Order: sequence, then C-alpha cells, then structure tokens
Amino acid sequence: MSGYNIYVSDYNRTKVLQFPTIPKELPAFSSESKNEEFETYWDIPYNFIEKKGLLQGSWDDWLPYDASKYYYCKSKVNGKEIIDLIEDAKTNTEPIRLLITTKDGNYINDTFSIEKFEHPIMKNGDYKYSLELKQWREYNTTLTNTSTTIGWQQDSTGWWYVYDNSGKYYQGCWQLIDNEWYSFQPDGYAKQSSWLQDGVYWYYFKDNCMMIRNDWLLYQDKWYYFGSDGAMWFGGTATIDGVDYTFNDDGSLV
Repeated sequence: MSGYNIYVSDYNRTKVLQFPTIPKELPAFSSESKNEEFETYWDIPYNFIEKKGLLQGSWDDWLPYDASKYYYCKSKVNGKEIIDLIEDAKTNTEPIRLLITTKDGNYINDTFSIEKFEHPIMKNGDYKYSLELKQWREYNTTLTNTSTTIGWQQDSTGWWYVYDNSGKYYQGCWQLIDNEWYSFQPDGYAKQSSWLQDGVYWYYFKDNCMMIRNDWLLYQDKWYYFGSDGAMWFGGTATIDGVDYTFNDDGSLV
C-alpha cells in the first residue's frame, strides 16, 4: 500500500478520523500566485509578483461501508463516519482540519474549506467520493475601542496589548512579553484557550493567553505534550522526565 496516511478532523478537533482507504498516488496540493504583467505606453513589459495564493487540492477515491471487511484498510473507520464528519462541517459552515503524513514527515497539516464533496453509493454498498479543498484562513475585524494605557487591556471579547502611548496594539504577530509567548490575531485579540497552527507545528494558548511550554494538556479527553519551544510533539516516541511516551500523528498520547 502507499506510504502515506490521511487524517481528517472537525475544526474544534473533537473527532479525528484516519481514512481507511487512500488514493494510489499522493493527492496534489498547490497554490497559484496571481502575478500580473503590465507595461507603460512606451516601455517594455513588466511582471508584478503577487503573494503566494491559498493551497488547493482534490482527489477521487472510495470508502468502505464496513472497513473490517478489507484486510488492507489503514484504519477501522467506516466510510459513513468520514462522510458524516465532512457533511457536518458543510452544514455548520465550518472548515475541516486535514493532516497527510508521509515517510518524510507532514505533507499537509492545515485547515481547509470544503469546495466540493460528492459521495454516491456503489452497487456493493461502498462509497465512491470526490473531494475538493481550499486552504482556509479566518478573517477578523479590528478593534474599535482602544486605550492609550500601555499594557494588557480587556473587554467582553478578550485581551489585547497596547505597546505605546498612542494606543497602538499588537496585531497578527507572535510577541514575547515578560518572558512568555503570546499570539495576537489580525484584530488584535490574543489567542486564548485555543489552538494555533504555524507551519507544520501546533501550539496551544491557555486561559491566560500564554503559550503552553514544557507541559501536558488534556484536551477533549486526550493528552498532548508541548516542548520548550511550545510546539506540540507528534508522530514518535520521546522521553519526558525519564519516562518514554509514544504520540500519534495527530499529537495525542497513545
């Protein structure tokens, strides 16, 4: 069988499922840059390079009605479970989280909107499906009322940090404050009691908005561990305080 695995979860990570069957070839994901060519009346053409676009990918395959019937299935998750998770995301107008692992590490680990999902039933009762995804990024508006007092500020929505007397506050960035790391969203509010993916790594911010480091987290009845840099450990065995622990590809403790 192919040397990779596909995992899918709802946006809040309350349920993580491994696809029992996968395409023979690794699904292709790519992003297009919307570069623009232009020229002045008397001058030669120029090429204006835009920022990298959103990742997009799609694949067609099948899912078993009963995964236990097929010895080569990568998990015992039945096709209806995968279908229900994706359809629930569509119904709730929420993105899904997709993780594709290969022998070289994570190939895809990001949040995606569902652009297309079709899953007709075949004659033998299994499902044939077609799935199209597009990378998803949350957009937030900016704060409307800010203080000019330097330091932490709070309203009914959350916390933000004013860093000069003109009322400027951190937005869309990581920031080290009093030797603790925080992540500020584009609207200025600090991440709180929530996950953040940065590159291929996952981080978690506690109730006080601090990034968790060198500590365990119990989340949705599963344990996760975060190292000194705050990144969640996943996909291997590690020694913590003299004890060996093994972690699934989604980071949960085995």
